[in-house]
Amino acid sequence: MKIIARWQSKSEEETRKWGEKLAKDFLRPGDLVIVAGELGVGKTQLVKGIAKGLGIKEEVKSPSFSLVHEYRKEGFTFYHLDFYRLEKEEEVVDLGWEEYREDEKGIVVVEWGDKFPFLFSPPFFLVHLSYREEDTRDIEVYYDSCSG
Repeated sequence: MKIIARWQSKSEEETRKWGEKLAKDFLRPGDLVIVAGELGVGKTQLVKGIAKGLGIKEEVKSPSFSLVHEYRKEGFTFYHLDFYRLEKEEEVVDLGWEEYREDEKGIVVVEWGDKFPFLFSPPFFLVHLSYREEDTRDIEVYYDSCSG
C-alpha cells in the first residue's frame, strides 16, 4: 500500500474540498474507498465532498442507521456505506456487501470499513483522517493495488 496524497484540513468546509479533490483526481466507476478515523474526525464531511466531486446533487447524510445510501448519477451509482454499528463480518455480508463491491459501475465509499479489514481485497483506496490539533486534521490517502 502506498501513500498517494497527504493533506491538512482546518475546517469542515476544507475537509469537504479535499474530498472533492480526491473524487476528481482519483476516483472512477468500480473503485472502493475505505474511510477510517476516530469518531467525529470528519469522515462524513469527506464523503460529502467526494459526492460533490462526483457530481452528486443530493444532500449526502451519514447512513449510520440505515447503513447504506445510494445516489444514482448518469454512468454510475455512488454507494455510501457506514459500518459503525456493525459488530461482525457476517452482518456486512448480510448487508449485501459483495453486490455493491462487484458493481463495475459503482463507486463504493465505506465509513468505518477498517473495522473489517479482511473483507477488502485490492484494489482500493484507504483514506485515514486523524486529529493533529483541536482544529486541524491530517488526511492521508493510500492506494492498495493488486501489484503491491
